[in-house]
Amino acid sequence: MWHKNNMKQKKSIQTMKRTQIISGLCVLSALMLMINIANADVAQHDIPGVSAKGKIYEVPENLTSMPTNQVSELRDTHQETLDKALEVASSKKTVEQNMLDELMEHDLVRLEIIEVIPQLINDYNINGEFKEDLMGYRSTFSGELMESREDVTSLGDYQSYDFRFASVYMSMLFAFQEHPEFYEQLKVDMVDENSSIGSYRKMLDESYDEVEEARAEMDLVNSVADIERVVDALNAELARRSN
Repeated sequence: MWHKNNMKQKKSIQTMKRTQIISGLCVLSALMLMINIANADVAQHDIPGVSAKGKIYEVPENLTSMPTNQVSELRDTHQETLDKALEVASSKKTVEQNMLDELMEHDLVRLEIIEVIPQLINDYNINGEFKEDLMGYRSTFSGELMESREDVTSLGDYQSYDFRFASVYMSMLFAFQEHPEFYEQLKVDMVDENSSIGSYRKMLDESYDEVEEARAEMDLVNSVADIERVVDALNAELARRSN
């Protein structure tokens, strides 16, 4: 009897684990879908000008074994980059404002989802409670989030706003996932530029290109200390070899 009960418990645990794994995969799928649509091509959860990208400029690990001419060329290249970075950093406030402006312009494109939701409802012939849910999300985007934009005056403000936007978007996509007949079509239409959601995604991609241009300047400003560290190391290595 104990053996049978033990076997039942093991099967129950295995079933629970399989359910948890499947549930985890579903969550991952929804997260990836949210990232692709809502953020254009940003990986978890990366905000240009706000999130740290990690060190872009680092001292080469093989510095001491590099040919002298290569070390010299690398030093010259990094010195040029440093000079440009210092020039850009001298107007840091302007760079930050430009970054914020581009993010807010991109956000207006993201908020085009307000127009896309009714189109999806019509295209997929969605009715009943799910239709009401989707229109509820639309109201949140057009009401609460549109109003919240007025309070965004800095990159820090944008980070909080972006979190709210992403949370609402994720919730809406989870709601879609609970209706497989619509969710599967949504994934197909995402890559079809002639569909409402596909056209929306294309606009996001194009808009995000402008954000990335602004980000390049912000990354340069934020990397001044790292570039200086690399230039100092390269100069020190050249000085060591000249002695």
